[in-house]
Amino acid sequence: MFTSQVDMKMVLEINKSLRDHHLQSEVHTYSGCATCGLRLERKNGEDINYILNIIQAYLDRKWMKVTLNAYDEEMLYINSKFE
Repeated sequence: MFTSQVDMKMVLEINKSLRDHHLQSEVHTYSGCATCGLRLERKNGEDINYILNIIQAYLDRKWMKVTLNAYDEEMLYINSKFE
């Protein structure tokens, strides 16, 4: 699986979008690098599908898509829509 990188500005914008939707969950890079994907810190049992829809709405403008790891709900992969 190939991943598309997001930069720190995009991580901040994704988190702002989550806050704009009154969510406390956040995404973070792994050790400051988004090559491996993003880590979702879900809080208060917030709905994972709602969170993913918000993130996807942001990524649609960047020609990217988010995919949840099948075994770890904290791991998000960011892929190009062209893959």
